[in-house]
Amino acid sequence: MAIPGPLGADRGAPYSDAAMNLTTPQTALPRPTFADRLTAEAVRIHEDQTGRVLDEDGAWDAGRRSGGDLERRIIARAGATRLGGEIRQAAEGVLTGARWMLVAALALALLLGTGAAGAALGAPLPDRGGQVNIAWALGGLLGVQTLMLAAWAGTFLLPSGGGGLLGRAALQAAGTLGRRLLRRQAHILALRALLRLLGRRRLGLCTAGALTHALWAAFGVGALLACLWTLSVRQYDFLWGTTLLSEADFVSLVTALGSLPAALGIPVPDDALIRASRLGDPLPAEGRIQWSGFLLGCLLIYGVIPRLLLALLCAGISRRLAARLPLDLTAPGYARLVPRLQEDHQRIGIIDPRPVDPPALPQRRRPRPPPGRGAPLALVGYELEHAPDHWLQRADGSRCLPLGQVDDRASRRDVLAALDALDPAPAAVVAVCSLARTPDRGAESFLSDLKARAGVPLWVLLDQAGTARERGIDPQARHAVWRDLALRAGAERCLPQRTPEKDLQDAGTLLEALEQPEEPQP
Repeated sequence: MAIPGPLGADRGAPYSDAAMNLTTPQTALPRPTFADRLTAEAVRIHEDQTGRVLDEDGAWDAGRRSGGDLERRIIARAGATRLGGEIRQAAEGVLTGARWMLVAALALALLLGTGAAGAALGAPLPDRGGQVNIAWALGGLLGVQTLMLAAWAGTFLLPSGGGGLLGRAALQAAGTLGRRLLRRQAHILALRALLRLLGRRRLGLCTAGALTHALWAAFGVGALLACLWTLSVRQYDFLWGTTLLSEADFVSLVTALGSLPAALGIPVPDDALIRASRLGDPLPAEGRIQWSGFLLGCLLIYGVIPRLLLALLCAGISRRLAARLPLDLTAPGYARLVPRLQEDHQRIGIIDPRPVDPPALPQRRRPRPPPGRGAPLALVGYELEHAPDHWLQRADGSRCLPLGQVDDRASRRDVLAALDALDPAPAAVVAVCSLARTPDRGAESFLSDLKARAGVPLWVLLDQAGTARERGIDPQARHAVWRDLALRAGAERCLPQRTPEKDLQDAGTLLEALEQPEEPQP
């Protein structure tokens, strides 16, 4: 029987490569909530921005002791950091603000509905007092939103469709407003993490759909209430007219629309009343009631109820997706945490040494797309001056993928772990080095390790020439020394070819080199 512990297993036990978790069983752990994942995502965004992992011993211990899979450990570690606690409180504030913004948007939609009802009951016959064109009123209150509903239904099955224009606009407006109003770092990180999570697994589309249908439902309720009040206190005569349709076609259309309201007991006009209303003669009181019932019934059956049901459906799907939305553990920010969160895993195996070690297999190079055809560049900062403010943290995520900053043993291990987890492989790994730093054996060792672990070309980008010049260092001589060191470490390119006059401002030098064929270094 294998004994879990630092000594592994008893002699003679069959060898196994399974990792043994020494903490609480996963089945006894509570399921992570959306707020937990939002906190972890916000912490990851902060660490990606700064290029440094939050090195808090208590947080690492909490993550390792939490047990369960890697996602639970990451969540526990993020929640135990000081920044994680601030982000959780900030997230509650952000969500509270979002709820108030939703209430304000619904109130605005309600008011727009009442205004639309007033316009529909008074047009297009302003010179004929209390007469209402029933076709115009229905078209004004239901026509646009019916077309929008049909468009939403037609795009719902598409991978990138189905969110609804109103909902997407509301989410975009909320994000823009939040970024401009929020000033505290924790609030900004919580908002960015929320928007990032909404973009995964159709969660944002379902949320936008729920917002769209809720706003249209509020619009319909406002129109319904306004029509109910206006028709209760004012007398209207209903008429209709058409040029393209025949009288029989219009009668059939009104009868078909009134079938569902009639099934619910709402009074609707019969064929005789419909035909008589075309002449515009004053209607009896019973005729006005039937036309009023038809208008209100159509607003309720075809406007309010479908939107309300769809809003509840999308909200339920969104809630379900949010509860089960996993973290994207393939992101480099999470991959660099793996070595330090799984240190309490022990292997079970035999103690007896193997009689003969198998021959070492040659290192396999990972397949990669040719440079310049869509694969991003993986960026690593090495002992940069003012690293948190370096342009490396603001690199374009579609073309350049920052893996972090290296300035000690822990950050070096984290960056190499993130590099190992990249799938697919990048076009090349770029080590951004400072001309203000003296190239030494440590730098050569790191670049050699980076080359061995990458499995793809290694480039070295020399930056901060202006900083070196301010310190009385000759950038050109320092550039030559760094270039020789990079070639000894196995780098394919050392950029830029000439010593820059000042500090670089972005990754433009890299992107230009990516589009050009590789040239052998002299």
